[in-house]
Amino acid sequence: MSNRNVRASGALLVVVVSLLLAATACYSGQVPGLFELTPFYTMTPLPTPEQARFAPQDIALAPPEPQRASFNLTFNPEPLLDSLVNSRESCQSNSTAKILFAGETAGRVYYLVDCSGAVGWAVEDRLLGPLHFNKDDLALTLATEPGTDNVSMLDDFFRPVAPNPLLACKAGTITPILALQAADNDGDGENEIYYQIDCPTGNKGWVSHESIFGPLEINVGDRAVAVTESAEEGSEFALASEPGPLTEDNAVTGECYQGSILEATNAQLADHTLYYQMTCGDIEGWTDQTRFVGPLKYDVGMKTVIYVPPVLVFEDELPEEAQAELAAQSGDTGAEEDVEEGGEAVEGEDIVAVEEPAAEEEGAELADEDRRAVEYAPPLYLTSDPGPAVLEGEDSNVVGRCPSTTVAEIQEYGGLDLVYYRITCESCAEYGQDEDGNPVCTAYDTNDGWVEQQYLQGPIEFVPGDQVVFMASSRAVETDEESGVQYARIPSSLTGAAAVGQYTEYSGRCLLDEPVEIAGVLLETARTSSAFNFYYRIQCEGQAASYTQVTEGGRVRPVVTYAEETSQITGFISARDLTLPE
Repeated sequence: MSNRNVRASGALLVVVVSLLLAATACYSGQVPGLFELTPFYTMTPLPTPEQARFAPQDIALAPPEPQRASFNLTFNPEPLLDSLVNSRESCQSNSTAKILFAGETAGRVYYLVDCSGAVGWAVEDRLLGPLHFNKDDLALTLATEPGTDNVSMLDDFFRPVAPNPLLACKAGTITPILALQAADNDGDGENEIYYQIDCPTGNKGWVSHESIFGPLEINVGDRAVAVTESAEEGSEFALASEPGPLTEDNAVTGECYQGSILEATNAQLADHTLYYQMTCGDIEGWTDQTRFVGPLKYDVGMKTVIYVPPVLVFEDELPEEAQAELAAQSGDTGAEEDVEEGGEAVEGEDIVAVEEPAAEEEGAELADEDRRAVEYAPPLYLTSDPGPAVLEGEDSNVVGRCPSTTVAEIQEYGGLDLVYYRITCESCAEYGQDEDGNPVCTAYDTNDGWVEQQYLQGPIEFVPGDQVVFMASSRAVETDEESGVQYARIPSSLTGAAAVGQYTEYSGRCLLDEPVEIAGVLLETARTSSAFNFYYRIQCEGQAASYTQVTEGGRVRPVVTYAEETSQITGFISARDLTLPE
């Protein structure tokens, strides 16, 4: 799917525990032996098929199937039974499925796939693709009918959208892929893949891959890093005077160098190649997307959050340092509560137990059914120079590590095959306990090194320790009926923070004019895209909330009361509800 997609090799076998294996491809250069961290059952490997429609890391579509509410995956590489007794995992129809392994048995090709987090097997003819585009990819619209520069689209019922000169989607428009869907639009009994696009004029519709070109690296208005293969940092970087290959006759040169920032102002397709018109230093010209990497999302000095997607592993297969961290946090239940609310654990809470083991004698080996599975977010390894992390051997370049969901500050940027940043972050060097016996970090290490852009989310406005206030427009603000004093109510969970309303449960309230302190940063994957929503764990001095159930008119409803004495209130709030004090 990506222009710089790296194909994986090797055999993955039958998965015992449902894994978040979609993340493993991202870590292949980050965490050594991550596949070994993944609990799987080692059956005899399937032979690799001589001919297969998909290769590892390809993306397929799991289409709707007759009389099935979802797309079911099998335990083993075998046909799916009508009774579904051999299916343990399923995903929604029209979900994307990442190919993890291809194997052949009984003359049929089967694929081990990760379908929106569900991992299992599917026979080849049940999958559609490979996909030309994935959700959130960028595409350039193409005219499909001679004599017009409009793009023909279908509505949600896959009927042609009526022509409208005012809302027509023009060819040459860059648009994101909003969704994917399989439909038998031509009535031949076979499903085809359609992509939903959203044109700037406001009309949304479905097109086939013949109507779009890409995927594209960046959009107009985005920035990128000038990178030419084998060129030295700081060497001259030339642009072409017109859309087309760079030559000596059309080269535009000036204060533009390898590693400089390019900004796209236009895009044009020429001879089946996309060229961007870009500014760089004091020059402007054209280049194709093989001579830069992007988009460049962050500037020096910005604060971001490190995010490494978690995987499910057996506790006894965790790295030694991770087991020590889990033991230090064994009394802390906050991380588990956070994950249940759909968020990611904050720093020091990135290992979450999800299954209790049966009691065993010390030193005895656990049976597979008694082993405890834990959700583990591997650390992000920092390197001495831009490039993938190499942890062992003479070529090792690791200079530090940052736990997932910690804050990172951008120090500089660079380009290789991808965008990299040199960041600083803090990791816990020593754990202790507070007066209540809860594990806390008592000493920190500051780490400095390079990481790939995909592991950074943000930027964020606030960091732990900042003093902020609630915005007057926040729905968490209320006026006390008796005193007329305004308070900021503090939601007790991420769910409440995401949608403050009449059903939100609060841990307490604090005076609106008094600042609150940022205690941590949390991330939640957006429901409709791959983007993240940002939340903050906050604390302030205020009145604790308590709830009683009251029956009125035959209905039971909770009634909140606030304590008269003040205490420290801790809770969660969305980034959109906070601002810096004046």
